[in-house]
Amino acid sequence: MAVPGTLSLLLSVLSGLFYFVVLPWPASHLRAILKTLPVLLLAGHAWFTHSQGLLVTALALSALGDAFLAYKGERAFMAGLVSFLLAHVAYGALFVSLSDFPGTFAEIWRVIAAVISIAFVILFVASLRAPAGKLAPAVFVYGLAILAMALLSIAVPSAAVFIGAALFMSSDAVLAVQTFIMGPAHRWSGIASYYVWGSYFAAQCILATTLGGGPAGL
Repeated sequence: MAVPGTLSLLLSVLSGLFYFVVLPWPASHLRAILKTLPVLLLAGHAWFTHSQGLLVTALALSALGDAFLAYKGERAFMAGLVSFLLAHVAYGALFVSLSDFPGTFAEIWRVIAAVISIAFVILFVASLRAPAGKLAPAVFVYGLAILAMALLSIAVPSAAVFIGAALFMSSDAVLAVQTFIMGPAHRWSGIASYYVWGSYFAAQCILATTLGGGPAGL
């Protein structure tokens, strides 16, 4: 691994861990920068290690989503939602390019994982239909996107890819529950924030390191 790639990965992990300290801070430009930096550095790691363009794109779009979601308000939320929707599409396309559909789905755990993923997203979308209000259609579309990403990840030979996708999916689900059902005053909202960041950043690290390292991926 080239020195810039190694340095980018190291700085990403350090800044990602430091963001746990930043989490309780009020919304500000500095907080937005510190939230965006970890995954942006992962995109740099993917770039420096000559990974597939789709991986760099997915990470860069995720970093953009982080920047938007660092701020309050419906416009920032919708911009973040669109950014992550596009990131999921990029990840899905990457998984398709690396997939082995007949081979991987011969393993029973992959079939079970697919069934659980479908059930999880159905429950996720159904439980948010009323609380999300006018944003329910956007939540539905986003739910389809994360389900597609999860299912496509199962077809990639490396099981680590599905683990990353599953963590990503769980992070999105907890964030949605925190946003539409809990609210900022809920006693579990703070703990939910730590889980959302921890699972999300772990997912991105797993996907960046598993799928990175060259045009062939894996």
